[in-house]
Amino acid sequence: MPAGSFRPAKNEGIMAYKDDLDKLRREAGIDVDHFDPSSDEPASAKSSSKYLPLSKEPTARVYPDSSSPDPSSPKAPSPRETEPFTQEEKKLTWWQKISLPFIRNSFMSVLFFVLITLVWIVISHTVLASIRHVDRRTLVLFMIKDAIFMIVLATVMYRIFLNQFANTYHLEEDFEKAQEETKKWQSIQRSMMETIPETLAYTLDRDFRYTSFNTRHKYSMLRMWHSEIHVGDCLLDHITDDKIREVIRKDLEQTLKGEYTSQITKFGDNDRTAIFWQHYYAPILDENKNIIGISCYVNNITSLKQSQNKNLFLSYHDPLTQLYNRIHCEDVFTKADREETVPFSIIVIDIQGMHQINENYGTTTGDNLLIKVGELLTKAVKETGTVARWGSDEFIVLLPDTDHATAEALVNICKCDFSGVTVNGVPLRAHFGFATRTDMSRSIPDLLRSAERQSMQDRL
Repeated sequence: MPAGSFRPAKNEGIMAYKDDLDKLRREAGIDVDHFDPSSDEPASAKSSSKYLPLSKEPTARVYPDSSSPDPSSPKAPSPRETEPFTQEEKKLTWWQKISLPFIRNSFMSVLFFVLITLVWIVISHTVLASIRHVDRRTLVLFMIKDAIFMIVLATVMYRIFLNQFANTYHLEEDFEKAQEETKKWQSIQRSMMETIPETLAYTLDRDFRYTSFNTRHKYSMLRMWHSEIHVGDCLLDHITDDKIREVIRKDLEQTLKGEYTSQITKFGDNDRTAIFWQHYYAPILDENKNIIGISCYVNNITSLKQSQNKNLFLSYHDPLTQLYNRIHCEDVFTKADREETVPFSIIVIDIQGMHQINENYGTTTGDNLLIKVGELLTKAVKETGTVARWGSDEFIVLLPDTDHATAEALVNICKCDFSGVTVNGVPLRAHFGFATRTDMSRSIPDLLRSAERQSMQDRL
């Protein structure tokens, strides 16, 4: 920041932004009094929203007794530690709740299996021995044999399923890590979208619905279309101009085909006050190179467009008189030869004594005199031809499809308009010459020389 510049406080900038946003909401017909400023979505859309807007600030943790957490304080127990069942587990049946501790602990489940099996072996062999009258020693041997078999089987089962249980029930930890990683990348993406200078950024899915956007785009849509956008809304539904909507739709459809497109949109009929936006559309690809959405960046190129228009104007116009210059005249000559325009007339006007006027009365008087000549010529010619400044003290009038008689009549009108005109006490004196081409045998340079020769004769 430059030295001596004033930088408003953060809270003041936030309040100014909120005031402007509330003003735009009122213009759009949104009830600001019942609008929840802590959420980008209306109450009816909160439960149905599929995505989290990247423009939304993360919720801050509140510590009621201090401004920051105490590192020495004991860690608050998680819901898993304080409650026997989570909200999802409370929806399980009673049998699922009973078996849930065994599912969480693979060793307990195997031990429970062994105990149940041993009880079954003892009971079943006891009943069988009472029916068949088996002696006690044989019964014990059978029990030991079956118990050893079940213990070996349980050990094998435990070894086989231990890794499966471990992988399965570490998914919760992996899921939490994935959530943290997702939040991290969302923060990075949010920071990138919000810090791009003077750029509106947003992303869409294949149905042209918002999946994220930055604050500048939200603010721009509210200002331009008087509509507040939310994640999940269709972009095209907020654009009320049918022509602009169709142009954007075609660009988005082309992007979904894998093309990178760019479009310049103009808002306003007057080039001096119009606003120009340049849209960049790029497909979003997944790891399998499938198109899953569109990323859009919009830049305000009004200043660049105005500079281009100014440079283009100065390329073909004289900066003093605002008339066309010599470059434009040469383009008209080339077009007349290419299209074989006949008749074609040229009028050359030479201002007398410009060097002496600049020396004796100053360049300001000389400039005002040249401007006055341009105004008089434009008024006399009107839409018949084109007036241009050919040299420092020379003007030229190009008259396509104009015969000799009409050109001569225009010369007489100009002489009458110039008669008696003074600028800052300096009389306006000019010499005229003209020539007309009636067939293509006569070239434009030859026609121009004839008009200049006649102007010199008029001087004499």
